[in-house]
This record gives sequence, structure tokens and C-alpha cells, in this order.
Amino acid sequence: MRIGQLASATGVSARAIRHYDGLGLLTPTRGDNQYRAFQMEDVERVKLIQLFLGAGFRLDEIRERVPCFRSGHTTLDAPVEEVRALYVRKIADVDARIAALQRLREKLEADARHLEAQAVGGQVSPTD
Repeated sequence: MRIGQLASATGVSARAIRHYDGLGLLTPTRGDNQYRAFQMEDVERVKLIQLFLGAGFRLDEIRERVPCFRSGHTTLDAPVEEVRALYVRKIADVDARIAALQRLREKLEADARHLEAQAVGGQVSPTD
């Protein structure tokens, strides 16, 4: 698939995909016309990059510290304890985000119940 198709399939801009390619996070082949050719597994790879970015990883951390993004998938340039400490910090960040989202969900549910009760009672007014 071409870069535009990958962009459409992932919701990520072609510019970002080119950037990921330049960093070595993606490894497309090149046709005779020198256009990048991506595979179906690159869709999941781009989605995984987005997931890591959403969790607070920087692209250099993804490239250097996440084994599935390293060529050969075997060794890391950094000491294992350094990578482990990074992962522990990111897990704490993810846990904090999950807790914040849970609080938001509970607030939305309460507001929805309040609005439903007002609608049933014939009175709908904005909540604070």
C-alpha cells in the first residue's frame, strides 16, 4: 500500500508516517518508482506508535527503548534497569490517566442521570 493509503487506514498524516520512516520506526520497501510500499502489518505498527505516544512516550524513547521497534528485536542500547525505570514511570503515568478518565466517566454518568431525571420530570436545565 502507498503512504496515502496507510495514512487513511490509521488516521495519521502522511507527513508523520514519513517522519516515523525516517526514524526507522517503519521499514517500507521501495518500488522502481522509489515510492514507499507499506504492508498491512504497518497499519498496526503505526497504531502502536500512536498508542505509545498517547501514553507519554517520545519518539526517541519508542525507537531506542521499545524492543518491538528495534531491528532484530533483541538488544537495547541502554542498561536494562534504565529501560525498566522508564517503563515503570510510564506505567504510573498511564495509571494516573486511567484514574482521571474513570473520574470523568463517573461525572458524565452522574450528569446524564441528572439530565434524564429532569427530562422525565419535564424540566431540563443546564448543569453546573
